[in-house]
Amino acid sequence: METIELRVDEQYRDIVEFLAAMLPTLPLSRIRRLVAHGHAAVEGRRVDHLCVPHVGQSVVLSLPDEPIVRYEPKKLDFEVLYEDAHVLAINKPAGVAVIPGPGTLEATLINGLLWHVQHESPFPCRRVHVIHRLDKDTTGVLLVGKDLAAARHLSAAFEGRRVAKHYLALVRGEMAAGEGEVDLPIAPTATRGRMRARGREGRPARSRYRVAERFRGYTLVEVQPLTGRQHQVRLHLASLGHPLAVDPLYGGANALFLSEIKPGYRRKGDRPEPPLMGRLTLHARRIEFELADGSPLTVEAPLPADFERLLRVLRKYRTRR
Repeated sequence: METIELRVDEQYRDIVEFLAAMLPTLPLSRIRRLVAHGHAAVEGRRVDHLCVPHVGQSVVLSLPDEPIVRYEPKKLDFEVLYEDAHVLAINKPAGVAVIPGPGTLEATLINGLLWHVQHESPFPCRRVHVIHRLDKDTTGVLLVGKDLAAARHLSAAFEGRRVAKHYLALVRGEMAAGEGEVDLPIAPTATRGRMRARGREGRPARSRYRVAERFRGYTLVEVQPLTGRQHQVRLHLASLGHPLAVDPLYGGANALFLSEIKPGYRRKGDRPEPPLMGRLTLHARRIEFELADGSPLTVEAPLPADFERLLRVLRKYRTRR
């Protein structure tokens, strides 16, 4: 069993806050579990999460002999949309998971976030705290806390529904113009990574939507999830009979091709046709919330190049007359 010996250099609220500050490569959830299972000791005595360590005390954390994720900093390109000493908002790129999935020890976007706050940020810190997540193939605004106080404030804001999230989604089919609301609970299925929206089962989930632009065969929709369930936007749109244009898990296609949109399309040579968009047609466009000092903040993420290109093609070949 590996042991990590530390000494308290300043006052912290509790033992978890101290360990989180001193061990930025360990996930906060992991630190909490270790403390809960008696793996933290102060001055030789095992402690729980209520312990408040004092300056000068010795702290030992024992790590069981089993593989664990370590979030090592790693350079990753992404656009910073907003940053101060406590909060960081980025435009998440497509194809990158926020944290490792079950059964893998490889970290992903969080590696890049750690690299940024430790090596590039004008407001450097040692770790970040993930407040909410976006699917691997979803782009847009991702918000993280840079200290535990900020993380607690943001988590409380999300739980209290004081954070407004706005998505842009391209769906299959022509939705009727106007707006509406979906109130449909969401529950997990026996298949890992797949959820379902069905009747009274599951946790309450509500989403508002508004048709932003209509094409022949497709619709661009603005969606505001009022709750934060996994795959909520995807499931609620699919429940209306309009799944994301690209979403093989919930009724969309595997990819969207120019040959499906452009009349009289002819393939050049024997090369396979590249997709216009080969990922979820979903983008977290805007997020609105209050900082800890009460000042309001709105963060917007521009559409990625593939989504912009897809909309240009639709406007050229599928504009409704």
